[in-house]
Amino acid sequence: MKKALIKDALREIKKTYKRFISILLMAFLGVGFFAGIRASSPDMVDTLDTYYKNQNVYDIQVISTLGLTNDDIDAISKVENVEHVDGSFETDGQIEIENKEVIAKVMSLNNFNTPVLIEGSLPSAQNECAVEPNFLLANNKKIGDTIELNIEDSQNDDGEDVPYLYEKELKIVGTVQSPMYISLDRGTSNLGAGKIDYYMYIPESNVQANSVYTNIYVKVKGANEYTTSSNKYKDCIAEVKTKVEEIKEEREKARYDSLVNTATKKVEDAEEELNTQKSDAEKQIADAEKELEDGKKQIEDAEAEIKSGRAEADREFSNAYAELTSAKKQIENNEKELETKEKEANTEFDKLEKQKEELSSQLSTLNSGISEVEKSLETIENTLKNPQLPDEQKATLEETKKQLMNIYHSLCNITVQDYCNIKSPVAIARAKEALKLYYLMKTEDKDELTLKREFQALIR
Repeated sequence: MKKALIKDALREIKKTYKRFISILLMAFLGVGFFAGIRASSPDMVDTLDTYYKNQNVYDIQVISTLGLTNDDIDAISKVENVEHVDGSFETDGQIEIENKEVIAKVMSLNNFNTPVLIEGSLPSAQNECAVEPNFLLANNKKIGDTIELNIEDSQNDDGEDVPYLYEKELKIVGTVQSPMYISLDRGTSNLGAGKIDYYMYIPESNVQANSVYTNIYVKVKGANEYTTSSNKYKDCIAEVKTKVEEIKEEREKARYDSLVNTATKKVEDAEEELNTQKSDAEKQIADAEKELEDGKKQIEDAEAEIKSGRAEADREFSNAYAELTSAKKQIENNEKELETKEKEANTEFDKLEKQKEELSSQLSTLNSGISEVEKSLETIENTLKNPQLPDEQKATLEETKKQLMNIYHSLCNITVQDYCNIKSPVAIARAKEALKLYYLMKTEDKDELTLKREFQALIR
């Protein structure tokens, strides 16, 4: 029975050998593909693990919004199972290339996260930098070219603004591949369009010595014995991470107190300076008060001198009063002559009043004419605004308007002249008073003809 089944199967394969070979190949392909997938995943994990260990990638990263200091590094170094700790400076910078703005993530070289050198050399001098290869390709640059890196000022521990870099003009000395960026995404930034275009490395010596660290990287003791991303590795890291987090509040408070103490010292220094200025001001006030006292004494001395001279002044006043009495008698003698001259003046004033009435009547007539002309001009203006008005009629109205404007200006000119010729009653009264005062104070050396001319000048 078994032999018959095998013979039947072989006979069937022989008849359909092409289909059998196809199915056999498909089975081999599926097995091979499955075996490849099963083998590639561990290989990729091993490759990544080897890459991270060769480039000494950190195990734990510590960041703070207030910045990190050497005191924080010392505190973390004392945590159990911490093998090595190092600070890093990272920030975003702007580079102008051919009227184009490029945003770069700027990182300082340290003992962690060592970049892979592709071409050239790593930067060592303050004015050197290394960039990723895409930076050179996209911006038409090459090793040896110079770029200008603009970074916002940073604050030192004293709260003062200082330049972030010693050197802004940087020479490109090499291209590198960073273990911090596995994918093409470079992250976001608060500069430019909000996106980081490239990364670059500078030596730590180019960063101002009093700047605070952006990150602290930690290497855990024994972590290299495990494969990256394995559970054992995560457990090893988690234990140390928990201990680092235990000193988090202590270090945050220390940093906060440091900044507050710095600010408090600034306030105290300002208060001390204010007190010094206040003392100086009080001294100046005291000096000014002494000057005022001296001035007061001088005034009192002057008052005494005035009193002593008052008797002399009284004598002079008596003499002046006698002269005034004599002058009053002279004025009384001249009043009669003044009455005569005043009658003549009143006659002239009456003539002026009559002329004023005539001119006022003429002026009213002119004003009425002006009002009529203004009404006609307004009617013509309203008619001209009609878009359906024939051109011929429009031209006629424009000519009429021109003639009316000439009449209007002539009437206005006459009106102005008439206004100028009318003397107001107030002006006439003032002329009378001036004339009267003049004759009271006139001297005897002026004859009647001279006085008459001066009177005419007064009322003109």
